[in-house]
Amino acid sequence: MQQDSLYFFGFLFFAVFLISQAFLLPAAGNKAKHKEISKRLKESQSLIDEQSRSLLNEHYIRSLSPIDQKLVSFSAFSNMKKSLELAGISTSLTQVVALTSLSQIVLFIASFMLGARFYIAFLFSFFVWLVLYFIISSKMSKRLNKFEELFPDALDVMKRMLSAGHPITYAFSEVGKELPDPLGCEFKNTFNLLNYGYDIRLAMMQMVERNPTVSMFAFSSAVLLQKETGGDLSENLDKVSKVLRARFKLQRKIKTLSAESKLSAWILVLAPFAIFVMLSFISPGYLDPLYTDPRGTKLVMIGGVGLFIGAMWIRKIINFEV
Repeated sequence: MQQDSLYFFGFLFFAVFLISQAFLLPAAGNKAKHKEISKRLKESQSLIDEQSRSLLNEHYIRSLSPIDQKLVSFSAFSNMKKSLELAGISTSLTQVVALTSLSQIVLFIASFMLGARFYIAFLFSFFVWLVLYFIISSKMSKRLNKFEELFPDALDVMKRMLSAGHPITYAFSEVGKELPDPLGCEFKNTFNLLNYGYDIRLAMMQMVERNPTVSMFAFSSAVLLQKETGGDLSENLDKVSKVLRARFKLQRKIKTLSAESKLSAWILVLAPFAIFVMLSFISPGYLDPLYTDPRGTKLVMIGGVGLFIGAMWIRKIINFEV
């Protein structure tokens, strides 16, 4: 009976966590998924000579610790490292993997000592990696959203510098000085690369990889287009700035109109758990079959899976990509 209760409450916590994350994490994270812009940037990147791309890769590898260099040779850890950089987490990949693995071992031992079967405790221990994924995704979303909010101001600063006759390199430096992180540090890094003699196309490609947002794609497209065909870059940046501000205005309007729907979704999803807690205090014995009878446990698991699917479905309906 104690073991069944452990499974039941463990699954209940697991279901509540997943359902809450389904709503807390926005649908647009905001990694850009616009195929036409991505295609154009890849075509521009293909024009960069192989030697320059090798130098860029060597520069990135040298910035890592020896253990991190070995870990990023595996695709899974390489993707994790990129996610940590997008989230603005300064902790090294080695430290994150070591702490998460240690937490997994502790959770496995604790679950096993509490009476869970070996394979159940082993599977449950991977919950730590799921929590890590949600933490990184949440931080990534906040950082990229802040990056995009500041981006129109950066374009205005660059437009003023270019209109005054300053080169684009000085415009990058000025943005890095005037605007806060995470946008300021990115422009400072790009300014340093340009000062070291990097080609503007190569520096922009690296900037896009570090910040794959719609705003960054639009900005890099304008800069690379001016590099290839010529034209007035300050005028192009002014147009991009106006488009981005109109996009933010539309995003806020959609967020306001969908607030009521999100509240209704929270109520619908959390109502079963609220009723369970209420009945636990009013009539505790009434709920005993749910975690003492095998059929009750199966029904709760099926209900939890159904709630999670429903939450994801509602999330898909009430979130819009702009």
